[in-house]
Amino acid sequence: MKTWILAGTLGVCALLANAQTLPDSQTVTIPGGRLHTIELPVHKHFMSPETFGQFRGAYELSNGQVLYLRNASAISTIMYARIDDQDEHRIIATDSDSFVALDRQLAIRIDLRDNGGVGGEVLMQVPAEKLASGAIVPAHVQSLSLAAR
Repeated sequence: MKTWILAGTLGVCALLANAQTLPDSQTVTIPGGRLHTIELPVHKHFMSPETFGQFRGAYELSNGQVLYLRNASAISTIMYARIDDQDEHRIIATDSDSFVALDRQLAIRIDLRDNGGVGGEVLMQVPAEKLASGAIVPAHVQSLSLAAR
């Protein structure tokens, strides 16, 4: 009797273990953000002042900072970005919804939604810093999400 119970238990465990593994055709990959590094494009994407106008403005980031986008004038294709009161960075369009700073300090992707909301992400180059303990945090790229407009 004990043998039958043990065999049944092992059979159920084998079925459960098999149910946890899926063939590649049935697996789901959940991608991270589309931005990974801050690189200048080989070819820049032309964006007219009218098209950039839909992106102009302020965006709250997931860490509470604010990203500001503006162009030099209403008819200018020269675009700028800054975070809070930091220095401005001249940016260029890399796609219909993405921008990169010419100094490679920022990369931005903005998803404008039909309901007026926004999504997207910002990569920001963070300089090295020395902690009170004397340890040095090396320069790195920080990824932030756009929270609101």
